[in-house]
Amino acid sequence: MMPSRGSSMESTSAEAAERISLLALAWDRKVQVAKLVKSELKVYGKWSIDSAAVGVAWLDDQMLVVLTVTGQLYLFARDGTVIHQTSFSVDGSRGDDLIGYHTHFINVFGNPEKSYHNCVAIRGASIYVLGPMHLVVSRLLPWKERIQVLRKAGDWMGALNMAMTLYDGQAHGVIDLPRTLDAVQEVIMPYLVELLLSYVDEVFSYISVAFCNQIEKLEQLNDTQSRSSSVHTEIKEQFTRVGGVAVEFCVHIKRIDILFEEIFSKFVAVHHRDTFLELLEPYILKDMLGSLPPEIMQALVEHYSSKGWLQRVEQCVLHMDISSLDFNQVVRLCREHALYGALVYLFNKGLDDFRAPLEELLVVLRNCQRENAAALGYRMLVYLKYCFQGLAFPPGHGTLPPTRLPSLRKELMQFLLEESDAQNSQAASSLSVGGIYLNLYHLLELDTEATLDVLRCAFKEDATPLSDIASHDSADANMEADKEQNSMDECQNMLVQNTVNALVHVLDKVFSQINGPAGNDDSGSVETWPSQKDIGHLFEFIAYYVACGKANVSKSVLSQILHYLTSEKNASPSNPTHSVETSRKREKQLLALLEVVPETDWNASDVLHLCESAQFHQVCGLIHTIRHHYLAALDSYMKDFDEPIHAFSFINDTLVQLTDKERAAFRSAVISRIPELVGLSREGTFFLVIDQFSNEASHILSELRSHPKSLFLYLKTVVEVHLYGTLNLSYLRKDDGIIVANGKRVKCHSKGLEAYMERISDFPKLLRSNPVHVTDDMIELYLELLCQYERESVLKFLETFDSYRVEHCLRLCQEYGIIDAAAFLLERVGDVGSALLLTLSGLDDKFLRLETAVGSAVSRVVKGSVNMEHFSTVLNMEEVNDVRNILHACTGLCQRNTPRLNPEESETLWFKLLDSFCRPLMGDERTSEGENDSKMLEDPLCLQEDEEACIIKWRISKSHRGAYILRKLFSQFIKEIVEGMIGYVHLPTIMSKLLSDNGSQEFGDFKLTILGMLGTYSFERRILDTAKSLIEDDTFYTMSVLRRDASHGYAPRSLFCCICNCLLTKNSSSFRVRVFNCGHATHIQCELLENESSSRGSLSGCPLCMPKKNTQRSRNKSVVAENGLVSKFSSRTQPASGTTLHLHESDTFEHSYGIQLLSRFDILNNLQKDQRLAQIENMPQLRLAPPAIYHEKARKGQAGGDTMDVYRLTIPENESHQGFSIVDEYIFICRALM
Repeated sequence: MMPSRGSSMESTSAEAAERISLLALAWDRKVQVAKLVKSELKVYGKWSIDSAAVGVAWLDDQMLVVLTVTGQLYLFARDGTVIHQTSFSVDGSRGDDLIGYHTHFINVFGNPEKSYHNCVAIRGASIYVLGPMHLVVSRLLPWKERIQVLRKAGDWMGALNMAMTLYDGQAHGVIDLPRTLDAVQEVIMPYLVELLLSYVDEVFSYISVAFCNQIEKLEQLNDTQSRSSSVHTEIKEQFTRVGGVAVEFCVHIKRIDILFEEIFSKFVAVHHRDTFLELLEPYILKDMLGSLPPEIMQALVEHYSSKGWLQRVEQCVLHMDISSLDFNQVVRLCREHALYGALVYLFNKGLDDFRAPLEELLVVLRNCQRENAAALGYRMLVYLKYCFQGLAFPPGHGTLPPTRLPSLRKELMQFLLEESDAQNSQAASSLSVGGIYLNLYHLLELDTEATLDVLRCAFKEDATPLSDIASHDSADANMEADKEQNSMDECQNMLVQNTVNALVHVLDKVFSQINGPAGNDDSGSVETWPSQKDIGHLFEFIAYYVACGKANVSKSVLSQILHYLTSEKNASPSNPTHSVETSRKREKQLLALLEVVPETDWNASDVLHLCESAQFHQVCGLIHTIRHHYLAALDSYMKDFDEPIHAFSFINDTLVQLTDKERAAFRSAVISRIPELVGLSREGTFFLVIDQFSNEASHILSELRSHPKSLFLYLKTVVEVHLYGTLNLSYLRKDDGIIVANGKRVKCHSKGLEAYMERISDFPKLLRSNPVHVTDDMIELYLELLCQYERESVLKFLETFDSYRVEHCLRLCQEYGIIDAAAFLLERVGDVGSALLLTLSGLDDKFLRLETAVGSAVSRVVKGSVNMEHFSTVLNMEEVNDVRNILHACTGLCQRNTPRLNPEESETLWFKLLDSFCRPLMGDERTSEGENDSKMLEDPLCLQEDEEACIIKWRISKSHRGAYILRKLFSQFIKEIVEGMIGYVHLPTIMSKLLSDNGSQEFGDFKLTILGMLGTYSFERRILDTAKSLIEDDTFYTMSVLRRDASHGYAPRSLFCCICNCLLTKNSSSFRVRVFNCGHATHIQCELLENESSSRGSLSGCPLCMPKKNTQRSRNKSVVAENGLVSKFSSRTQPASGTTLHLHESDTFEHSYGIQLLSRFDILNNLQKDQRLAQIENMPQLRLAPPAIYHEKARKGQAGGDTMDVYRLTIPENESHQGFSIVDEYIFICRALM
């Protein structure tokens, strides 16, 4: 244990206190550092070393020196980090000669012990180790010597790394430097600069000597050009490595001036200026070099421009700190070399000027060729889009402040709407005649659609208004923010109107030229702007903002927009889906437009004619509604099959608005159109009926009888609501039927739709007030219609619904030939045989279709080459699935009904199914006569009489190309049937049936079936054998546990009563003794006296083991009922001589369980000593209980602590003086368990 030591360098009292508060301890291979915190030592760090420590000392306040017995010197940090490790052994010394020691102390065994006291000492930066015949002195190198050692050894990378470590203040063991990091950097900086320059000079001289000699040798060879090129490439790589080291070192020590002055001049001196400029690029892109001196920037741009690397130098400019650059010089360089991305970045980041870059780019755009103008124009569009969206340009440079965004949008839009100085196209000259040519037109001419998309970003509403950005401290601030927001909205609306006016100007010029002299219309084959597609984009843009209420247009322009939106020329015949989507989008635009524009600005008749031609049914309905033609409006809405909600919403809204007289006429018209409304949406029609026409429901149902299809759909909805209590109205809630293309709802329509949606949401409440009543006539009518229109749903309906006349439904199913439903009804009435025969009635035809399908499948296969691949293909055929479905249906029918039939009937049922699939394997007998299936459906009674008609006539022909596959397929079917029979029919019966009926057939046809049955039998027998073995083992274990627990007794710990402290034998005529399972014993009379004297009632346990407070029990309960103690004692007089063991009552043993405290070995030893056997009379009979019940009772007994076993001993009077032997003799009492 050594106290902490400090250096003699600059230190404060706080640092001294910190050093004093540390304590280092070392023993064996453990080292521990403790720190004194508030008069308490706490472990600061602990670690292990390789060998036993013999000395420890502090070197400075941060380092710990530890010496080991093997001659190792460790230098640790305070947290246990190894700073350095070395050996201090001297030549010729080893083992005990390494460190001096004495043997003045002895150990616990009296032997002398080696002690290494004062063997190590610290003085400044030196460590003194005392040996038997020598003194070892070690010292820490100063910081400069450490670098010089590495430098002299040629390890320049190590020296530079050590220098950077010292600069960062991360070096350990430095005691000759100041404490603060700034002071350290100031002290070592001159030497670091000198070190770097020396490194560059030495490496440059080495490269010059090495490669000059190599070049001289290559000049003497023939192939000098290729080898000289490779040598120069290698030389450039070497200089690049040196330059990279210099750049990283200068950046690390923050001396960029050294890099661009001394280091750069050295590269220029060796004619590698370009190499130095190129190696700067990766460090600029990594943001390690944020600025360059003007001359270096000039040289970099010129060099990269000569190489054609303008994009790379532009990326470098984007990563530089603008405040440290010569702004004018960089802007000039960007203009000269067309670095427009960097130019935008400089103006935006440096001057917060977003307009000047557009002016620069627009000037270049007007003066360059059309081929080059496209790339520049699209860059302008991207720049504008980023600015309008609040993103910094170029991409990846963050976002703009939200407060700057409104003024920025206004500034850029004003520039786009300003008059251009020059025009450079035919379109510009034509548009400028009699007017102006705006800056916006240049971008529109480049790409109209993309430009309009960018303009939409400029007019997009902000998610966070200024009122939310402003302070909420006072109401005045909120009012000012609201005023500012209103002014900004007005300014934006003004910009939208000006933009729309500019676009209308383009349209006016185009249409004036079209309507002008004929000579102006013939433009030849030259494509001019705007094209028809561009005009369409302009119309959609204008219509969008007019519908939003942000702009106004003249009647003529509005008329042109209406004609465009309803024009059929805009449809795309090559893409019908896209054409439908476009038509729906324009219909929504037209709806929004007509809602905003005054009715006086458009002719309703003309627009109605246009919309009818374009099949804009919603618009037609709107126009008819405006003109109060409600029936015509309803007819228009009913033609819109894609969005039926509008028709029902219109009916709901109109019934609310009309007067009584008009409402009655309209209600009659709606009732007359119920069949068409059902076809439009059966759910919507049902909701309409129960909501508005609940009193006319029967009349509507009678009207629908003349329209069977509509009646079926309506009844289907009624039944679904009756069965499930809900209605699927999701089809009416589609959002695309409510929201227009510009994202806004049509006002008139939105109110009606919202009201209708609210009524739909109240459907459960409406259904509870107006429950649906379904009569038997309605059910039978629906079933008949279901047989006509949805045959596959009949069976599901019959299984779900049970309130119908079975005979009538069976007749309908037989009439329409629905076999699965008819079989279900036959099974329901108990005629299982007829149901099975009916299900099998169509099997012969399916076998024929299966034969044809298999024949066509193997027709292209060479005879004899049919393999398992073809069989797998056949298994997936539709015909095979049809046969398998019938098989599964019949199997399920037999399985469901076997439990309620007698064995003979169930076997007949199963074997009838088995015969149907076995007969095709019995030969090649064919008959041309076929049975008509419809005849079997006419009367179910004939099914039982004409069972022979259901015998399968079809057989597998041996000459058929697919005979092998068919036989294998039927073997698979038979195997499935037999697997279904197992568990319902005895295996011997199945086997005898197969062998008796098919004994003459080939074994291969039934091989799978028989092997499967044998495997099932073997598996079941193995299960039974395993179960029998488990039962036997469990029974043996249970009986062993019961016998073990029922064959031991209890013995008292002492021969004295635990109450009166007398022997268990007294001089009275008869005494009875109670022995508890804890080993204590008492006299019964003593217990009674104790209970009476203490007024505690019946004792609930041993009076010594149980606490007094737990012995008090309910006075109304008997001891037997509560604790399992015996309260019934024999009343008959016991004979004076002899010993009698009283009978245990049977109910006593229900609760007699506990833990044996005295081993049976001790009891037997006591009995053996007396050489007498216990007389045990009337041994109670054991009753078998499951092991789980016994163990549960045993656990309860252990946990309760108040349950005990009771034993009665009758001790004769004449044996009172032989208490010990008598008690031991009669103490063996068997325990009985229930």
